Amino acid sequence: MGVVMLKRFSWKKNDIHSIQLKENLFIIAQLIESPYVAFFNITSESNNFDEKPLDLNDLKPFGVCMVLKDFFKKCSVGKVRDVKPYLNIPIPEIFISSDRGQWGNRSEFSDDELIYNLVRIDPAVGDQGIMGNEIVHYNIDRKDPNILNNYEITGYNTGYEFIRRLILSIENSRWIDPLKEQRLLGRDNYPLKTVEEMWRSGVPKYIKGGKIVKKLDSEFNYLEDMYEDSFFPSFLVDKLKSHIVNVVHFIEENTYTVEEIQGRLDEMTIAINELQNEFYENDSEIETFARDSIGLTVEKILHYFEIDIDIEEALRERDW
Repeated sequence: MGVVMLKRFSWKKNDIHSIQLKENLFIIAQLIESPYVAFFNITSESNNFDEKPLDLNDLKPFGVCMVLKDFFKKCSVGKVRDVKPYLNIPIPEIFISSDRGQWGNRSEFSDDELIYNLVRIDPAVGDQGIMGNEIVHYNIDRKDPNILNNYEITGYNTGYEFIRRLILSIENSRWIDPLKEQRLLGRDNYPLKTVEEMWRSGVPKYIKGGKIVKKLDSEFNYLEDMYEDSFFPSFLVDKLKSHIVNVVHFIEENTYTVEEIQGRLDEMTIAINELQNEFYENDSEIETFARDSIGLTVEKILHYFEIDIDIEEALRERDW
């Protein structure tokens, strides 16, 4: 089966693509209704699969999940011809989601206190977000293997986290999501934890057609000026920092629209507003110096992730 190299990409249901995971590891993926993709445990050492008839209806998809279009375009080598698509692949409708009641203040809860629900996402409507998806099972047992193995976690799959997932699934012959296990079980027992490790193992640098999903440097200095000034109690600066860190984790989790990121920034800013009384009670204040420190920190984060939001707009809900 030859592979046609892509010059332009359009999402067409039942198109078959070759996905490069490593220098010598390619797999087959079938587009379903956007943004869902089915993956098959069919591998090749090159982007030319064996010259023999292949009917995906004789097989079963390895896994089905939502994938960001721009990232799929980056990691697709091209369409694979002479393959019959698997017809009528069911699109998943039940997903694992964080609890809406804890959203925006998750840092106040320990890992054991975090609640996850099963929610329904209508394929015809799409993901309505944590506040909009219908809850069908409140407070799931996160250790239940039937739930862990049979349901995807909400959100698009993209970036190196997703490529890692596919590699681990192929190498272990089972559908694996380390990010889901990390969130639900608090563990990640799998290799290839860093982008550098993945590159050394032969994973390409996916830079064509879009940007790489980044992780903020662990040495990044939040609110450096506030920490250095004794006028601001460190335990209160820690609380303020935690709200900014929540936004960073949100950005790192997936690829979101500017509007979605602005929404999280609004939640962050409102939460910081609510800290002002605690600062007053401790003979401190979120004043001009603090405002500049917060603004500089957030501005550096937006610049690092290449998010086009002006700092004044980013902090538009502030009252300090």
